[in-house]
Amino acid sequence: MSTVTPYVMVDSARTYREFLENAFDAEISNVVPLPEDPERIIHAEARIGGGVLFFADSGAGGMRCLTSPDEPVHVQLWTTVPDPETVFARAVAAGARPAMEITAQEDGARMGGFVDPFGTLWWLSTESPA
Repeated sequence: MSTVTPYVMVDSARTYREFLENAFDAEISNVVPLPEDPERIIHAEARIGGGVLFFADSGAGGMRCLTSPDEPVHVQLWTTVPDPETVFARAVAAGARPAMEITAQEDGARMGGFVDPFGTLWWLSTESPA
């Protein structure tokens, strides 16, 4: 079986961790500090519901050449959550910028999105009612 796991490189993995915990109640594990600078993280994993997201500090030792963009162009993440309104509100309280308010969709799902403080566009959605 094959899988794909998003790996997000950010300017401050510790701050990103706090954001994921506050916005999504993410469970963080496998945090590996950079040996020469223990304040930086070279790998960490966030479990959000049934999914996993890898993240780390960018730059030297993080293997990312570009800085975070001003607009959410480097990655978008789609998340299915039971209560997108609550996650949206918690994300905004944790520093995210609203991209689209949570609204009802034609199929009965509720969807919206925000840009986190690191430039990642997160889409929140419920599952379509059966």
